Amino acid sequence: MGEQFPGDKNIRVSDTERSAALAALGQFYAEGRLSLEETDDRCEAVADAKTRGDLNAIFYDLPNQQIAVVDRSEQTYTATEVAELHRKGARPRAGILGLTTVLAITGTAAFASTTAFATVLLALIPIVFIMLYVMKIGPESWHAPTPRQLQRKRMIELREKEKLRDMELKAQRKERTHALTNRALDAAETAFNTKPWKKNK
Repeated sequence: MGEQFPGDKNIRVSDTERSAALAALGQFYAEGRLSLEETDDRCEAVADAKTRGDLNAIFYDLPNQQIAVVDRSEQTYTATEVAELHRKGARPRAGILGLTTVLAITGTAAFASTTAFATVLLALIPIVFIMLYVMKIGPESWHAPTPRQLQRKRMIELREKEKLRDMELKAQRKERTHALTNRALDAAETAFNTKPWKKNK
């Protein structure tokens, strides 16, 4: 049994140790030691792990190597990085759509008693939605994919590759089985045709 996380097995794990374990599982998947399904299952087990012993149990059948845990306790950010994170955290499209919804509903309620066309203001909501989310009008930064979307796309691509690899392996196994069956039938036919009772008397 591997000791990927040495020391007292009863010590509760930290977030940095969990991150290191997830990175190690990704490396083992890239090496072909784990299937995508096994990697997903073990990643869930890492998230549920409470102690170092729990983490070590996840790596029981993998090469024994101490996983490097990076200490991020003193990690700091510059003012520029904080501003960039704040900018990326903003959701201008959702904000514009929300303001449009509020204004359209408020305008409809305010002008409903004075004109019959007040409900037309509600059409602004789907129009703005289509412009922002379908036609993608606005700066490119508004439409840049989030890290979560990129990760989801990557996982979908990995699953597709895994399916293709499984299909290829099944096709190869089927072809080998077919070839072996044909050889066995040919050998049996040859043996049957060379029996003594087949010889001319």
